[in-house]
Amino acid sequence: MSVMTREYPGAFVLDLAGRFDSSARQEVQVVLNRALKTGSHYVIFNLEGVPFIDSAAMGLLALNHEKFKQAGGRISLVNPQPEVRLILDMAAMPKLIPSYHTLEEALASQVQAE
Repeated sequence: MSVMTREYPGAFVLDLAGRFDSSARQEVQVVLNRALKTGSHYVIFNLEGVPFIDSAAMGLLALNHEKFKQAGGRISLVNPQPEVRLILDMAAMPKLIPSYHTLEEALASQVQAE
């Protein structure tokens, strides 16, 4: 899996490509820890390039949702592919972490949340 990062005012975007599974957890967690240390309290996971997500990755999302929430922040998901969206829906992840169709929608939601 590749993890690229971009920064926007008030948001940190993780562009993921490849299988989001247990082998990617450590790399993604390092990036999330860095985001928290630098004061980025809104992290957006761009899942456009992710064809598969497993329970370990969903656990990472859930744990970090709580970590960011306690720090006064949040995370969201953008553009999950149909197969990934189905897995997320079956795990009721959208009830915990909001999902948006586009990065622009996710960024706009941050403005509304402030």
